[in-house]
Amino acid sequence: MPAQHALRTDRIRTLIFLRKKSSISYEEFDQYWLQVHSKVFANYVEGKRGILKYEQMHINLAEKAKLKGLGLAVLEGYDGVALFDLNSFDDSSALWSTDEYFSVVLPDEEKFIDRATSLVFRFDLATIVDSVAIPSYDIRKDTARMLVLVARREGRSMAEFTESVLSEHARILCEDTQMGMEITKYEQLHLAFPLEPIKTLDELSSVPREWDEVEIIDACSYDPLFRLHKTFANDSAALGGTYLLPVNVATIIDKDAHYSV
Repeated sequence: MPAQHALRTDRIRTLIFLRKKSSISYEEFDQYWLQVHSKVFANYVEGKRGILKYEQMHINLAEKAKLKGLGLAVLEGYDGVALFDLNSFDDSSALWSTDEYFSVVLPDEEKFIDRATSLVFRFDLATIVDSVAIPSYDIRKDTARMLVLVARREGRSMAEFTESVLSEHARILCEDTQMGMEITKYEQLHLAFPLEPIKTLDELSSVPREWDEVEIIDACSYDPLFRLHKTFANDSAALGGTYLLPVNVATIIDKDAHYSV
């Protein structure tokens, strides 16, 4: 049996799947988020406890269209994904509940985000393969990223699914495929509270979850990432359905030293 990778105890991760306000175009949403809101949030968290990483993941519409043209399942309905690493969920709750957040950051979010339909996911994470990013307010030129949203196979318990994904699935991805030599980052995100419904960003409603794990996979180009569906098909023991989402990455804040399992 392959070695099982461990969930990290030094940080947690939040992903927010964003939907734009219906009154603005995707281009307006994309530009405002990257050029304006990134600085609003970075200024807000400066000097505050707990924040380790802040990345914006902007949908790569051209690569998404290619995936759909190949008949592959892609995630629809979202316009971007925000990534936050913090020391703990307590630090996360504190960061989004200050008077300054409600007076400065939230009003800026409301200019371009539909908070009532954007979804917040909380994860524990396992770092399988890592790389260092240089923070910038620009889209990174050195990285192509694929988000893979995974549902567990019917009949598998969450515990069985997690164990299999952290061991055999990680081995298949990193050792049994050509892509295993081309990955620059590979992280598994496991729901920290799998029995709880998923809340909207405004915290006024919730929805049932549609997937059980998210994988973040980086490479130098999209060519190897387009072979992902074949890799995941080779691991049918634990995995059910998968959805792909190609994104462009802007690493706004990264206080993480190089981490290796």
